[in-house]
Amino acid sequence: MAWRDMTQQEQTTRPEARLGGALLWLVLAAAVVCLVAVGGAFLAFDQLEPIGIRYMIAVGFAGAWSAIFVVMTLLRLPATPLVASAGFLAWIAWRFAVALWSQAGWPLAVDLLAEAVLAAGFCGYMADGVRPNAYYRRRLPAA
Repeated sequence: MAWRDMTQQEQTTRPEARLGGALLWLVLAAAVVCLVAVGGAFLAFDQLEPIGIRYMIAVGFAGAWSAIFVVMTLLRLPATPLVASAGFLAWIAWRFAVALWSQAGWPLAVDLLAEAVLAAGFCGYMADGVRPNAYYRRRLPAA
């Protein structure tokens, strides 16, 4: 898709240039993940140990990814879509490696395939969605 830079007027008047829609819901969901991860770590750290180090890393990574995504979004950093997508894919790759190591079988394979579908949707939206491009990169589809 071809993109063009937004004008100053478009940056202040277009709803796509503001945090809203699906992008807002993604940020809110990430904030909840971050709060649960941090809150759980402080209030019930003992519940992490029984799940094992491999899953402890996944929980920590998800909490850190969420915090980074929220902060980068609030700062409107243009690299946010790329960084967030790369982090999401790295988390799924880690979960896949853990699944292989633990020999969990088909139930975890279904879980990972569903996560891959979610990752594809997230990455596609962040790369080609009008709102992420208007919000982070200040550009719109060329006519």
